Amino acid sequence: MTSRPLSVAFHVGAHKTATTHLQRSLKSATKQLAEHGVQYYGPDTLRLPGRSLQSLFGLKHQAPDDMEKRPAGEQLARLRQDGHRLVFSEENFIGALNTPNGRKMKRRYKSAGARLTGLSGALGQTIDVHLAVRRPTAFLNSAYCQLLLGGRVQPLKSYLKSHGIGTVDWVDLVGRLRAAHGVGAITVWRYEDYGALFPQIISGLVGQDAAAAVRPPRRRMNRGLSAAAVAQVLEQAGDVTAENSARAARKALSVEDGHPPFDGFSEKEHAISDAAYARQIATIAQMDGVTLLDPDKH
Repeated sequence: MTSRPLSVAFHVGAHKTATTHLQRSLKSATKQLAEHGVQYYGPDTLRLPGRSLQSLFGLKHQAPDDMEKRPAGEQLARLRQDGHRLVFSEENFIGALNTPNGRKMKRRYKSAGARLTGLSGALGQTIDVHLAVRRPTAFLNSAYCQLLLGGRVQPLKSYLKSHGIGTVDWVDLVGRLRAAHGVGAITVWRYEDYGALFPQIISGLVGQDAAAAVRPPRRRMNRGLSAAAVAQVLEQAGDVTAENSARAARKALSVEDGHPPFDGFSEKEHAISDAAYARQIATIAQMDGVTLLDPDKH
C-alpha cells in the first residue's frame, strides 16, 4: 500500500448540473486513475444493492441480511486498495431531487451536512466536498422535467407549490456544508461554467497528476424535455394506454430535432431569479474555506 496519506473527495451534485457527464468522464478513466493511486466510485457502483455508502458504513440503511457486513476500517481498506485518494460522486447521498408523494419541500438537501458528518466519522477522514450549482429557474425547469420522466405527472404550477424557487438557496446549502463537522475544503462551480472549467474541476477531484487521464464525453447526457413533449405528457395524463409517456415524448419531440426546450418561467421571472443567483454566487465566493471556481480567473 502507498505510504502517502489518504485523502477523500466527494462530488455531491447538485442534481441537474451535468453530474452524469462528470461521472461518465471519471468512470471511463477508472483504470488510468487507479494507476495514479486514485480510486473512483460513482453511481454505477454506489447504487447497487447493499453498496451505497450508507450501507457499506452502517450510516442508516443497512446491507441486506444475506450480505456480509464488514467493519468500517475493512470497508475503507477495500475501497482504497493501494491508492492514496478516494473520489466519490453520488448526488443522491445528500438527498433527493424532489420530495416523495408531493410533500412540500421546506429546505433543499436538508440533511446534507449531517450525512457528510456521519460519513466522515465512519471513514475517520476529513472529506473535501465538490459541488455544482445552477440558475434557480433553470434548475427547477430541469427538476420538473425529471419528475415527469419519473412518471409523476402534474402541471408546473402544482409542482412549484411544493418545490418553490425559494428552495433553491445555494448560500444556505453551502453554509450548512461549511459548518458540518468532518467537512474539509469546499469547491463550488456554476453549472453554466462547467464546460470552461472542466479541467479545473477534474484536477480538483483527482489531483493534477491524474487529471490528464480524464477526457469528457462528447455526447450530452440526459437531455431535458421540449415544450412540446411536456404539453403532450400533460395532455395524456391519466391515459392508461400512453406507454411511458414522458420518455416516449422526449424521443418523439426531442430538443435535438429542433423542438424548443421546456421553460415554465417568464423573462421577468428569469431576470429576478438571475439577480438573486448572482447575489448568492457573490456571497459564496466570500465564504471562508470555500473556493468558487471562476473561468475568468484561472
